Amino acid sequence: MPLFLGEFQFIFIALSACVTCYIGYYVPSVQKIFPEGIFPKYTGPDTSVILRPNKDVLYTVFPLGLFQFLGKYYGHRATSLVPVSTVASIKTLSPIFIILAQKLLKRNDLRLNKAVYLSLACVMLGVWVIVYSDAKNVVPKNSGSGLDEGTVRSNHYGVLFANVSMLIFVAQNIYAKNIFTFRSNELPTTNNYNALCQKTSPKKYDKLTLMMYISSVGFLLSLGWFVTLELPTLWGNFFNEPHKIEIPWRLIMLNGALHFLQSMITFYLIGEISTLSYSIANIMKRIAIISFSWVYTSHNITPIQILGMLLNVTGIFFYKRLMKFKNTE
Repeated sequence: MPLFLGEFQFIFIALSACVTCYIGYYVPSVQKIFPEGIFPKYTGPDTSVILRPNKDVLYTVFPLGLFQFLGKYYGHRATSLVPVSTVASIKTLSPIFIILAQKLLKRNDLRLNKAVYLSLACVMLGVWVIVYSDAKNVVPKNSGSGLDEGTVRSNHYGVLFANVSMLIFVAQNIYAKNIFTFRSNELPTTNNYNALCQKTSPKKYDKLTLMMYISSVGFLLSLGWFVTLELPTLWGNFFNEPHKIEIPWRLIMLNGALHFLQSMITFYLIGEISTLSYSIANIMKRIAIISFSWVYTSHNITPIQILGMLLNVTGIFFYKRLMKFKNTE
């Protein structure tokens, strides 16, 4: 139930951001632990703990909330249909689509030579090898030797959903770059926020405020779908004995806590480095996810999968080295 998991993540992150704001407000020493720009600016005793919702805030965070909702939904749908390593492998293609988007939007003058394109082709080949190998290793639903038609269709839909999720997050990162970039003098304080909105309409907000409102918008956008598609199943399951669906609450809580921490790091990094650099660095997380998923699921790693992983790492390494060399010329 991807909508249920997404709704839980949204509300967990929003509440966690709100609680963190209260902790930072009443225990100022906590703010010193985090980089500047994480907490709202508190400038006096009359300040409020969080920035009040405003038309300007909603206008800024609505597209990001929509990106989050759609990206999470298709990502969770993909994970429910194909192995985690397949989803993570497809998401390693994000730097390529960021380059294409930046060229189309003329936001970055990237001059790529044949060596850089070769390194990107190496990444794409590695992704294809891992996805192809994972598809062959899916356990068939019937007792025959091959995959049945339903399993093959699920694999195709899973790969499609993973690609859609990847493209949505690429668009989100490009859009969010200017919003997440920290400028101390552009952050509104909680006591002069309304006046600043009327005079200058600031577009920069602290990371906790963004997390809280983006998650709230994502929660509201997916609420109707969740109530219509998945809530009846959960409601009926709650009153059935024994329960047909056992919900792993401990794992879901752990998922929410780790997702909140990851969101704080992500929001900070997007504002500090370029979109492409963030995407390249993020690939190392994908490689870690692929490796741990194979170990966690007691996956029988094949030489083809190892080849795909090596192609991924090699392509990323040479791409980063080549881009660094071009920037120093």
